[in-house]
Amino acid sequence: MLTIFTPTYNRAHTLPRLFESLKSQTCKEFEWLVIDDGSTDQTSSLFDRWQDEAVGFQVNYHKIANGGKNRAINRGLQLAKGEYFMILDSDDMLTADAVEFICGKMPDIENKHGFIGISGKKADMDTGLPVGIMNKNYSEEGYTDCSNLERGQHNLGRDMAEVFITDRLRKYEFKVWPGEKFTPEEVVWNRMALDGYKLRWFNKITYLCEYQQGGLSDSTWSLLRKNPMGYAMMFDIRLEIYKDIRSRLTNAIQYGSCCFLAGERAMLAKSYKPWLTMLLAPVSFLIYLRRNMQLKKRARG
Repeated sequence: MLTIFTPTYNRAHTLPRLFESLKSQTCKEFEWLVIDDGSTDQTSSLFDRWQDEAVGFQVNYHKIANGGKNRAINRGLQLAKGEYFMILDSDDMLTADAVEFICGKMPDIENKHGFIGISGKKADMDTGLPVGIMNKNYSEEGYTDCSNLERGQHNLGRDMAEVFITDRLRKYEFKVWPGEKFTPEEVVWNRMALDGYKLRWFNKITYLCEYQQGGLSDSTWSLLRKNPMGYAMMFDIRLEIYKDIRSRLTNAIQYGSCCFLAGERAMLAKSYKPWLTMLLAPVSFLIYLRRNMQLKKRARG
């Protein structure tokens, strides 16, 4: 069985669309597990009604104090009943045959050494155009086996629709810095890859989202301002991964700038390459000053 997990916060206006996509599934071998991260809108009222509807699948709704998406994922993994686990954001939806496809493909890799899951592709729900790039010559049955770190070599986009073997994913807690609420999911996906895990990436659209192309969005700037040490963790694991000099310098500087932004200067000496982050601390401080000005300007705007 598949656990479709949705962390949500004040998304009562988009959840009905997601719910309709679940009711339309051609296969109902799933539970919908929802962690409400302290919503103050009508989310709980929606689930009071939906849990009483005979929809062919189980709806499990839990409301917790607001702690951010990562902590909600950790709670969801504790409660999940399915052998497989998929994160479906509250403003997105699935294609009608997504669960059927997932439940048909997951058993193929479940007993294979070194696999932690599979992935489909995401598409823009308005245009239907795929988000994740992949070999156009592949049929929908075509796939690539590789880790998160090897995606670039196979033209796999950064935004895909991963499904994990639940027991294996439970080994990777989403760590969140005290006082913060977010750490980029890349930290966990890359840790899996460093441990030797790979996914089977299918050339099939299973997930529909409201996708916006462009540079660093206002929401990302806001996340960085509120969660600098979460981003520091991301740059630190990149220090571990990327060996070329340019990447090492860039990630060491970015790690240090986040430590300065967080007021955690002692962490400069606790990176994967502490000698490098300490050496580059003056440059990191200058980046911090510039970034802090940018964040203040955006906050005023």
